[in-house]
Amino acid sequence: MDFRQLQYASAIARHQSLSLAAEELGVTQPTLTKFLQQQEEEMGFPLFQRIGKRFFLTYPGERYLDYAARMLQLKKEMDHELSDINQMQKGRLSIAYPIIRSSYMIPATLPAFHRQYPGVEVILYEEPSTVLEELLISGKADIAIFNHPIKNPHLDYEVLRREEIALAVAKTHPLAQKGRWRSECRFPWIDLKRFENEPFIIHLPDQRTGQIARQLFEQYKMSPPIALQTRSIEGAVRLAASGFGLCFVSESHLKYIYTQNQPVYFSIGEPSTKIELVVAYRKGGYLPQYAQDYIQIVRSCVT
Repeated sequence: MDFRQLQYASAIARHQSLSLAAEELGVTQPTLTKFLQQQEEEMGFPLFQRIGKRFFLTYPGERYLDYAARMLQLKKEMDHELSDINQMQKGRLSIAYPIIRSSYMIPATLPAFHRQYPGVEVILYEEPSTVLEELLISGKADIAIFNHPIKNPHLDYEVLRREEIALAVAKTHPLAQKGRWRSECRFPWIDLKRFENEPFIIHLPDQRTGQIARQLFEQYKMSPPIALQTRSIEGAVRLAASGFGLCFVSESHLKYIYTQNQPVYFSIGEPSTKIELVVAYRKGGYLPQYAQDYIQIVRSCVT
């Protein structure tokens, strides 16, 4: 049974006539006669009772047409929805962000996206950076935006921007004015080793900044005291500004962090410590146009 057969039976029932049904459907009357004979043989019961040239539904025929009407309506709805999706009027976009970054990237990007695609439903995942790649590979998320140090072979990446990891230090710190400008650095540069005995506020191991902090300590053979571990980037910067400790922060976060007393930011590393902000998606996967346009909106916000 296919949708064409359901349409044939519905037309016969509506017109109670093979000739009128054939005219509506644009087929010959023998085509409908053959269809009806084959269908009734296959079903094992008559769909219609013939009285002269008119066709009246039997009780099994009524039940058949009841299901046929619902199936044809579902097909109509499906066709309309798929047409809308094809024309980008409707759809669903699943986006994954690190918890902190989503707090400012979603307000900065979603209103513009909604104006362009009001019929596209957005599903948001907010998870630690290490979870985002799993969401992509499992198919739960279509795209994810995050900083990454290592590429996963199952994902494709587009670089949105390359940014520095800065060191935040209170303005009252004795070394606050000891940085020097280098042409390749975004901030005044300072040797991280000079802070090896200073307390640090670091992020958790499942956060990219937390991973980078631990890599830098290992690279510089440092074991500084840890004043606090926190998931809050803004909280860490505010604590650093107050002199509670030092912290690392991605450059793109800075314009969204508001503190009454701004800290001093240093470039660190040789010549600096850079990381890529990327959008990732499944390798070889299809991205609808509205997903590609959302990526462009994100790109315009971070560059």
